[in-house]
Amino acid sequence: MGQDALIMEKQKKVTIICIAFNHEDWIFEALESVAMQDYYAKELLIIDNGSSDQTPAKIQEWVNQFTGLFPVKTIFNEEPRPYCSVFNAAFLQTDCDYVVDLSGDDVLYPDHLSLSIKQLKKDPNAAFCFSDAYLLSSSGAIRTFYKRNAFSELRENVELGNLYETLLRRNTICSATIVFNAKILKKEGGYDESLYYEDFDIQIRLTRKYPVVFSDHVGILKRVHPRSMSSQQYQRYISRMLPSTVKVCEKALELNQSEDENQALQERILFELKHALWSANFLAAKHLIELAEKLHTKNPRLAFYRWWSKIKVDLSWLYIHLTG
Repeated sequence: MGQDALIMEKQKKVTIICIAFNHEDWIFEALESVAMQDYYAKELLIIDNGSSDQTPAKIQEWVNQFTGLFPVKTIFNEEPRPYCSVFNAAFLQTDCDYVVDLSGDDVLYPDHLSLSIKQLKKDPNAAFCFSDAYLLSSSGAIRTFYKRNAFSELRENVELGNLYETLLRRNTICSATIVFNAKILKKEGGYDESLYYEDFDIQIRLTRKYPVVFSDHVGILKRVHPRSMSSQQYQRYISRMLPSTVKVCEKALELNQSEDENQALQERILFELKHALWSANFLAAKHLIELAEKLHTKNPRLAFYRWWSKIKVDLSWLYIHLTG
């Protein structure tokens, strides 16, 4: 048996599920970054989710020239399907120890899997490992997700002790960096298929029940561009993400176990409500106000937001100008 085969036999397997949608400019680099991982026991499942550009052809081109060092499978959907359903359909058929949800416009750095899995092995009960990322804007500006000093050291420690409550307040994890414990994710049913997007929900569901670990490395290059899903969070008038955010907040209220957690959820609701109103997503705003009232929120901003929602003042043109 060769040395590489011996290494693979000792390593636990990770499955990378790469879902692409109109990523013709970036998919080749994303797939190549999987091939360049220094973690050997891996398999790659590539899913084109009904792209209308040249993404399927680019995927096939990459597969045709692939040297076959690890298993690669492809799925080509004729029409776009809901993201969470696409991921679950693939993931629930896998037999692996770890799983990565890789977007077709992101890039893994070569040691991302090995460093993340090293931390996961230290705590078999951990639901996932997360790390730092470079965020690359469409203008070419780049920064790390977590603030670092001139020596690339974290300016603040990443706190894990009360992460559930922290995540209710604000987004403190770059979801693209996550390497999941596949057994735990499968036990929890994978992503919630009733939602348009997955990260907020899966993070609070898992941190409510399980510990997680952090690896102090930059593991991902995440592109932030107008076509990325995250840029649609507060889309003017017709955000498809805000209704899912409302659902997750409703679920969080059922998960909460303390007044501090309820307070954290109130802060999140007021934040989302502000952006719902500014982007003229008034139906989502109505549901957020109802949820805030259910929590007995006592904040002067809520009265103002209630008035704004009632008269439906449309300032979304200004919101786009200020945030665009």
